[in-house]
Amino acid sequence: MSTDFPPLLTAAEMRAADAAATSRLGVPSILLMENAGRGVAAIVQRELAVGPPGPVAIVCGAGSNGGDGFVIARHLARAGIAARVALTAPASGVRGDAAVNLAALERMGGVPVTDGSGWTTEAAWRGWLAGAAVVVDAIFGTGFHGALAGVPAAAIAAMNAAGGRRLAVDIPSGLDADTGRASGTVFHADVTATMGAAKLGLYVDAEAPVGRVEVVELGVPILIDIDGGGGGAPCRLLDEVGVAARLPRPNASAHKGSRGHLLVVAGSPGKTGAAVLVGLAALRSGAGLVTVASTAPGQAALDAKVVEVMTARYTSRGEVDPDEAVAAVTALAERCQAIAMGPGIPTGEAMRAVVRRLASTAARPMVLDADALNALGTDAPALLAGAPAPRVLTPHPAEMSRLVGLSTAAVQADRLGVARRLASAARAVVVLKGARTVVAAPNGAAFVSPIACPSLATAGSGDVLCGVTGALLAGGVEPLAAAQLAVYVHGRAGEALAPRLGDGVVAGDLPLAIAATMEAIRSGRSSSVRAAPPAPAGRARARRPRRRSAPRSARRARR
Repeated sequence: MSTDFPPLLTAAEMRAADAAATSRLGVPSILLMENAGRGVAAIVQRELAVGPPGPVAIVCGAGSNGGDGFVIARHLARAGIAARVALTAPASGVRGDAAVNLAALERMGGVPVTDGSGWTTEAAWRGWLAGAAVVVDAIFGTGFHGALAGVPAAAIAAMNAAGGRRLAVDIPSGLDADTGRASGTVFHADVTATMGAAKLGLYVDAEAPVGRVEVVELGVPILIDIDGGGGGAPCRLLDEVGVAARLPRPNASAHKGSRGHLLVVAGSPGKTGAAVLVGLAALRSGAGLVTVASTAPGQAALDAKVVEVMTARYTSRGEVDPDEAVAAVTALAERCQAIAMGPGIPTGEAMRAVVRRLASTAARPMVLDADALNALGTDAPALLAGAPAPRVLTPHPAEMSRLVGLSTAAVQADRLGVARRLASAARAVVVLKGARTVVAAPNGAAFVSPIACPSLATAGSGDVLCGVTGALLAGGVEPLAAAQLAVYVHGRAGEALAPRLGDGVVAGDLPLAIAATMEAIRSGRSSSVRAAPPAPAGRARARRPRRRSAPRSARRARR
């Protein structure tokens, strides 16, 4: 089994892959359509098995997507399942392989095919759809752009209002296959059965109404170059197989010194909780040692909060002296394998100078987050491109806007492109956080997380991600893999906590859940992972019980 992350293709890339299967392998395009329809029919049958009984209503367009629908209907009928087909365009307009399959369906019999090309009202379509257990959208495929109108728009509106399960063939009609956005009416799928490979638009926008995505195998490999050498950088989807293959596995002779020492430059009075979260997340992610360096007052506050984490200071007084701070951090870094910098650090010109000097000169791999990113600003490419060791940037959209000089809305409108451009300019790995987090590499490669977990939308969640990334860097994981692994396990940990805590998940709950998630992925049992109940840790005196059990160190971090 391949441990490569699966491709996320644009519409053009998928067309090229289909053409390559025909031209290079000699596989007829009609056979690809047959394989596609057969695979979707199997998914429809699974949907019928878990839902109420009833017929399947398939709405077909005149193109290849409609051709897939005709094949689906034929295979369902052969399996003894009642199916009916309605056309949104006259049968005379169906061409190519789709026309061959429409003719085959009509000659076979047993499946009524209705001309709905004159049904311009939603009411007409609702009448035809009534009673269907599964409604299948086979109107438009990945080549569609623009806004739906006329008969297709009326059909989609009725399909969205129909009872039963809704299944999209390849991509929901009305959705842009590359952006995941719609200009108007769009089919709202419970399941999207996509052909050959996942499409970018099914994942890059978390609001896309695609439901559960299943890839239907076409019986041929993806033959186009998706590794950056054939006219475009690749995009791939983070998945569990690839993560499991890349997660480090400690050996029996491991000790704290061999598991990596992370230096965390974080925290200041009133914001030491951020430093605690980074340190605890790093330890839970496998770091053998963690030292948190802060200001002198910050260290004093941290010493009252932490147990397993060591503390240090980079100032002798409360105010920051850039020369003193850079010298202190540089000395501390000599005995560490990686640096995580930014959460909760002081703001102001002195600390800004410290961050800029360390980011551009430190000889250790470094993850930069929070106010460290703000200190870099739009000078990030100039400061980082020549750094002597790898850099990983982990901005949320507002921080990214300050790094690239765009509005947050502009960043969100082109998350993939913005992340790629910054990664290339700064020669750094960029993690643009949010629902469906994007990881971009300097060579243009990009990776999209499949996870959109509202439980992670909480203060300090990003600090935890910073700690996980830093721990992996300290353990010797190369920067791109460290970012990929951190993003995935952080997201899965949030999902594991959600059934028990829902919107009540706080950042202090995440480190232990991340440890459990990592172990579950390594052992191959992650589908059933549930975060273990938090265990007490810390040196605080007994306190009044709280409603939610959480690690004491994490509870202190939230104050």
